[in-house]
Amino acid sequence: MGNEKRIKIICPECQSEIIVDSLSFKILYHEPKNDDEGSPKKKSIQELLKEMAEQREKTAARFEEEKEALKHRSEYLENKFEEIKKHVDTNDKTPPPHPFDYD
Repeated sequence: MGNEKRIKIICPECQSEIIVDSLSFKILYHEPKNDDEGSPKKKSIQELLKEMAEQREKTAARFEEEKEALKHRSEYLENKFEEIKKHVDTNDKTPPPHPFDYD
C-alpha cells in the first residue's frame, strides 16, 4: 500500500533514480547512478580545472557575441529611426488625429 503513492522515475539525462510522492509531487528519494567514468570524484583536479577553464572561455565568448549583437542592434535601430525621421513632414501644421475621431 505504501508503494501505491510513490512513482519511480529514471532521469533520461543522468540515469539516476528518483522516487516521487504521487499526491504531493515531492521528491522523496534520489539515488545517483554509480558511474565511475563521469563522476567528478574520479577525475583529477587538473582535469576539473581544465573543464572549468573551458567553460569559462565558452561563457566569455558567448558574452562577447551577445555584446556585439546588442551593439549592432542599437546601430540598426538608430539607422531605422533616422530613416523614419526623414519621412516626417515638419512643415505640416495640422494637429494629429484624435483617437476618438476614428469612431
